[in-house]
Amino acid sequence: MDMFDEARAIKSTMELCGMTQAELAHQLGKGQSYIANKLRLLSLSPEAEARIRASGVSERHARALLRLENEEDRLRVLDAVILRHLSVRECEALIDGEVLGALPYFTPRTTVLDTVEHFRTALGGAIASLVSLGIDAKARTNYSGSDMYITVCIKDV
Repeated sequence: MDMFDEARAIKSTMELCGMTQAELAHQLGKGQSYIANKLRLLSLSPEAEARIRASGVSERHARALLRLENEEDRLRVLDAVILRHLSVRECEALIDGEVLGALPYFTPRTTVLDTVEHFRTALGGAIASLVSLGIDAKARTNYSGSDMYITVCIKDV
């Protein structure tokens, strides 16, 4: 059972038994804030919930997102948390506005790969144009781990 299932179970139990948060917390041997925090998770959108479930982001990350009123901002921060593997503290820093204004919108990996391939195609065309003008030009691609290095060598004219 994940955090959202637990939150729904708490809500259902409260409704079925007509209990308050404090009463259920006492029955479970938990603090009332524990119950309140679980229930707050249910105010996240279905899209945010799905992304959180799929990524394994922690409950503390999810609760931090609730401080943002705008759903678009919540999803942007969530995407950044997932993509960059941010800690809860880093997530809270984004939310506190330390860097939220500078946070770019998430770009799916397939889009990035397409963009890199377009760049490599354009670079190949530029090299071919230089060669057709009689200029000695070459491009070489090397890989180191997950990094790609493209070196362009143009013989001094």
